Amino acid sequence: MPATTASQAGSKGEKLAQRLSHILALLHQGDAVDKHQLAGMFEVDVRTIERDLGERLRGIAERGPEGQWRLTRMARSSIPAKHLHGYARLAGTEHLFPDPSLRYLLAQLETPEPRRATHVQPMPHEDLRAQGPLFAQLQAAIEQRHACRFTYKAKPRRAQPYRLIHKNGVWYLAADEAGRLKNFSVALIEALRVDETSRFTPKPAHQDYIDAKDDPWFTEGTTEVRLRVAPEIAHYFTRRPLLPQQQQRADADGSLLVTAQIGHINQLLPLVRYWLPHVRIITPVAWQEELLAGLRQALAQWVR
Repeated sequence: MPATTASQAGSKGEKLAQRLSHILALLHQGDAVDKHQLAGMFEVDVRTIERDLGERLRGIAERGPEGQWRLTRMARSSIPAKHLHGYARLAGTEHLFPDPSLRYLLAQLETPEPRRATHVQPMPHEDLRAQGPLFAQLQAAIEQRHACRFTYKAKPRRAQPYRLIHKNGVWYLAADEAGRLKNFSVALIEALRVDETSRFTPKPAHQDYIDAKDDPWFTEGTTEVRLRVAPEIAHYFTRRPLLPQQQQRADADGSLLVTAQIGHINQLLPLVRYWLPHVRIITPVAWQEELLAGLRQALAQWVR
């Protein structure tokens, strides 16, 4: 073969390899590729791209019903890189790192853990692996709008499921029972039966309420609470919200006036007890009095 012909063949082979590598990279990122766009990108005929996808990448790429090409299911060996951000939003870790870029996340994953500069302590959470089938049934019931019957704390229930919510390591089911939106601990749901013979229509007010809530305490109304937080622990309240719809104002002495919307007194008292004596309930006054009465009762039992 003449030197010129061999050089042209080598150049053609290199271009083919580069083109196929680029197409594979796009496919592994989870993108659906269009043959016309690829033809324009690589400055080749559409028929060349069709051979690339249909023959050279046979068994790796497949044409979808809309005419675009994706990886075959068997070729999807990992989560596409572009889905990392979606997974972070799903898991509630979107703002965990100061740098949320894909390049940073991939660098962390590719660095062996002993050499990794960062380490995230896992949050303690309940183990629901034994309830896997029940969890899947609830997901399907929510998606297909089927009512459910189950036993909860030894009582029979019938509810319309709206959302599965994870908060502080615990999974809850948000559901309408007899017209009221309630939350149920998934771990306590027993004898679940899904009514697949009928569908319910979700109430927009319920959906809006769930979307607006940042906690699983569902009540018809909330109480505005004001707390006085001592300077010694003010930092713990300003670095991240500890209460629903929390707002704070720093005063001249370094203390904080914290305002929050609380659905039930039992949502607030455990946190206040944890930070005693550095947190005081200003309003409602009755809640501060109930806190003090509980403390006196506990002291009376302890000093016997």
